[in-house]
Amino acid sequence: MNTAYIRRGQRANYLILLTVYGNVRKGLGRVIAIIASIVPLILISLFLHVGVEDILSIGLFPFIVSCLIALAKLFIQGLRFHYYVRSFIGDGVAKMSSNVQIRMGSEFVTLTTPAYTGGEWVRVAWLYKNGVHSGKGLWIITIEIISDVLVGSTLAYIAMIIAFGAHNYVVSTAILVITTPVFVSYLILLTLSAKKTLQMPRFTRPLLTRLFGIEKGERWTNVMNDSLRVLCETSRMYLKRSSLRIFAVGLALTFVGAALHALTFMIVASAKASIGFFESLVMVAAAISIGTIPISPGGSGLTELGIAYYLNTFNIDPAAFGDVIIVWRIASYHVPLFVSWALLVRSLR
Repeated sequence: MNTAYIRRGQRANYLILLTVYGNVRKGLGRVIAIIASIVPLILISLFLHVGVEDILSIGLFPFIVSCLIALAKLFIQGLRFHYYVRSFIGDGVAKMSSNVQIRMGSEFVTLTTPAYTGGEWVRVAWLYKNGVHSGKGLWIITIEIISDVLVGSTLAYIAMIIAFGAHNYVVSTAILVITTPVFVSYLILLTLSAKKTLQMPRFTRPLLTRLFGIEKGERWTNVMNDSLRVLCETSRMYLKRSSLRIFAVGLALTFVGAALHALTFMIVASAKASIGFFESLVMVAAAISIGTIPISPGGSGLTELGIAYYLNTFNIDPAAFGDVIIVWRIASYHVPLFVSWALLVRSLR
C-alpha cells in the first residue's frame, strides 16, 4: 500500500479537523456558535414584540413544509458540488452520495462563521483526502463561490432597484455597498487566475518563518504557491467556450437553490398574508446580502433585520410580520444547521 498516500490522507483529515474544530474545540465552540445564532433571534423577538403564542400561530404545517424546502435547498447545493467535481475532475473521486453528504455537512461550518465562510476549506481538505490536488480543490470551491456570487448579486441588485424605487434608500444603499465589493473581487480573481499565475504576497514567507520557524514557513509557503499555481492552470484549462454548458448547469442549480430559499419565506408568510414568489425572492436576496457583513455567525441577527427593513419596500409593517420572520429563520437556518452538523459528523467518521 502507498504509505505516502496514507500520510496524505492523514494530513487531510487533520486539516479537516483543524478547519471544523479550530474555533469549535471539544464541543464548546459548537455550543457557543449555536447560542450566538439564537441570541439575535431572541433579541429581535423582543424588539418586534413577538411572543411564543405569536410564533405558534403560524402553524405546524407551514413550518414543516418550509423546513423540508430548506433541506431540499441544502441537497441542491450537494448536487451542484457533485456536478462540478464530476465535470472538472472526473468520476473517480467519490460516490455521488459521499460528495453530496460532505457538501451538505460542510454547510454547518458555513452557517456558524461570519460572512458564510469556512465550509469551503472543509471541502478542499476532503477532496485532498480523496486524491485531488489542493489547487484543483480550490478551483471547485472558487466556481461554487462565484456561482453563488453571480446569482446572489444579480438578485440583490434587483432587490436594490426595487427598494430604491420604493424610496427605501437605507436598504438599497446597504445592498449596493455590501454586494458590490464582493461581486467585483471575485470577478477580478476569476479574471486574473485565467490570465496569470497568482502567488502568495512576498511578505508571506518571512511572516510565516518568523511565526512558525524556517522549515514550516518555507513548506507552507511552497504548498500555498503550488495550490495557487494549479488553481490558475485549471482556470485557464476550463474557462473556455467548451465549458459553458457546465457553468450554465451550475448557475441553474444555484438559482434553483435561491428559489427554494424564497419559497421557505413565502410559505411561512402565507399564514399571515399573501406574498408572491417574486417578492419573497427579492426579500430573501436582500436579507442574505445584508447578512454577509462579517459580524455574526451565519448572518444571525443581520439577516432577520435585513428582511424586516426590506418589508417596508412593499408597505408591510415589520412588527406585524415579526412572528413570520422568526419562524422563517428557524426553518431556513436553524433546522439546516443541526442537520448539516449530523451529516458532517457522519462524513468525518
